[in-house]
Amino acid sequence: MESSRIYFDYNASSLIRPEAIKSVEKILSSYGNPSSIHKEGRYTRTLIEESRDKIAKSIGTSNQNIIFTSGGTEAIDLALNQNPGRIIINSTEHVAAFESSRGLNAEIDILEVDENGLIKMDLLESLLKKGPSLVVIMYANNETGVIQPIKKISKLVHLYGSILFCDAVQAFGKITFCFDDLGVDLMALSAHKVGGFQGSGALVVSDEMTKLIPKISGGGQEFGIRGGTENLLGIISFGECASILWEDEKENIRLRQLIASLENDLSSMGAHIFGKNVDRLANTSLFSFSNLTADSLLIKLDLAGFSVSSGSACSSGKVTKSHVLKAMNVDENMQKGAIRISLGWASEKKHINHLIGFFKDIFNKPVEE
Repeated sequence: MESSRIYFDYNASSLIRPEAIKSVEKILSSYGNPSSIHKEGRYTRTLIEESRDKIAKSIGTSNQNIIFTSGGTEAIDLALNQNPGRIIINSTEHVAAFESSRGLNAEIDILEVDENGLIKMDLLESLLKKGPSLVVIMYANNETGVIQPIKKISKLVHLYGSILFCDAVQAFGKITFCFDDLGVDLMALSAHKVGGFQGSGALVVSDEMTKLIPKISGGGQEFGIRGGTENLLGIISFGECASILWEDEKENIRLRQLIASLENDLSSMGAHIFGKNVDRLANTSLFSFSNLTADSLLIKLDLAGFSVSSGSACSSGKVTKSHVLKAMNVDENMQKGAIRISLGWASEKKHINHLIGFFKDIFNKPVEE
């Protein structure tokens, strides 16, 4: 990435942390298959298990509860495969959850959210009364950053004998939580959202989920749940990043202050901030100007050296209206102009100042039709 550019798309993929790059040194001298019994194989197996331990400790669970996957999407797909024939899915879930659910022979109910993006608890309870279900509710939304009350939700889900899957891809590294205390049955994580290499993730499984149905069969890797030789590079970087996530307790405070500074200036220029009335991730802001469209604004931002997005990055590079904002009953014109800024470990105050300067220049000039 050119040094002159400013990166504001950490929710899509974090800049790679120096610790992840350094982790490559651990395997340069030996690249044996982790399933081999010779010295090289035992060494790489040790590296994988060390990473499994680091990730488990970072979320407060046991090593055997971590199943490595190719990323968050595969973890979601594997989790939804555990449904008992019914799925209750939050209307603002990541598109991967919707696509996975459509490929299953299961009855699907959509769980609506309020104008702030929080699920409707009374509606969830009424849907749970229909019978045992796999309930799909993400911890923090990838577009708005809105945080769901997962512990409260888990109690309700289990009261009705159902299973809770939580997509924590965005929450991991931004919210401190203990998996074993949340009451979640299944949870998805991703390495590249926290500064690791792309192509590695994990499904976290509670002790109560004793019989999982695999999606990829093969050589019996990952406790027989996910066959195929493990992605050593991705897993090692995943572990290194997980081990340093909570070293600096001031990081969330720093990012929250940067976002607050950004939103104060944007609001003064007429921007609407989505989810501003509820708890959100410290690093995320989704906003819109009624007289600007995202497609034209993204081009201007890119040409000016800013890397931002209009929401989810999983739509093959397309700029489309947000299903998240639609579910929140946001006005269609405001949906068209939605821009997401997401910060991370390398974000600085001067970057925010440059972005604010860009918008001030925009509004000091006639708005193009």
